[in-house]
Amino acid sequence: MQVGKHFWGWVLLFVSFVWGIEFSLIHNALDFMGPNTFNAVRFGVSIVVLQFYFTVTKFSFMTSVDKETIHHGIVLGGLLFLGFSTQSVGMQYTTVSNAGFITGLNVILVPIISWLWLKQPQRWYVWLGVAMALVGTLLLTGGITGFGIGETWVLGCAFGFAAHIVYTGVYAKQVNPLALTQVQLITVTILSVLASATFEQDSLLNVPASLFGNGLSEEAITIWLAVIIGSVLGTCLAFVAQTIGQQTLAAWRVALIYATEPLFAALGGFLILGEVLGLYAWLGAAFIIGGMLVAELIEDKK
Repeated sequence: MQVGKHFWGWVLLFVSFVWGIEFSLIHNALDFMGPNTFNAVRFGVSIVVLQFYFTVTKFSFMTSVDKETIHHGIVLGGLLFLGFSTQSVGMQYTTVSNAGFITGLNVILVPIISWLWLKQPQRWYVWLGVAMALVGTLLLTGGITGFGIGETWVLGCAFGFAAHIVYTGVYAKQVNPLALTQVQLITVTILSVLASATFEQDSLLNVPASLFGNGLSEEAITIWLAVIIGSVLGTCLAFVAQTIGQQTLAAWRVALIYATEPLFAALGGFLILGEVLGLYAWLGAAFIIGGMLVAELIEDKK
């Protein structure tokens, strides 16, 4: 059991790295495609990739799905859609670094949601971590006046991802993790297509041309790079690993591993987009990371 925890811990750390770096890749792709349209393509490709994996491993998806799997998969898929949709929209109006650190607030929100939803009591250090993260967010964005529409959208993403971690920790042990992951991906794809058809009709209709119509154009390369990295590593590997890993890893431990994501996002923003954080922004980032660590590490967990 202990070996399994270490293994899945390293896998989820790699997932956190991929998620951090893909902020910059997706930021570039959104120059050519609407956020919900991009998510529809990303998760649609993920469904195909995961089904290919099922075929190779001879895993029967249809015989592994029951009513409980469908129920939990739809709920988790809805939370993922909330997270990815609000994050993608927000990234159009804020920097990759800001988006990464605000998304990282889901680590702080996990114990809060556990307290509100599951009635699990939280110790004083959790609230200290929350306070530190709040101060850090204000420093990062330049105060309340600097917390604009982009940051607000991404904050909604943090709530969605936090609720997803809590829900997965409670129900992942009850159903087949591979089947549960596929139901989640199908749910996100359907919701993304519906959102795209409602708010991004032109972008949705232009998908064939964006992906296949212009050869190896800058637009196609940018989109495909984000889609492939996001689908194969950032989605299929990520959620299979999270769903299986949380059968042995507590939700707080997963949240702590994911606390590294904003650091990788800032690294990607610097290397790929040339973003540079100012002194106050770095101080705010330090408060956010510090708040995460205080909330999760100040007392040894079982």
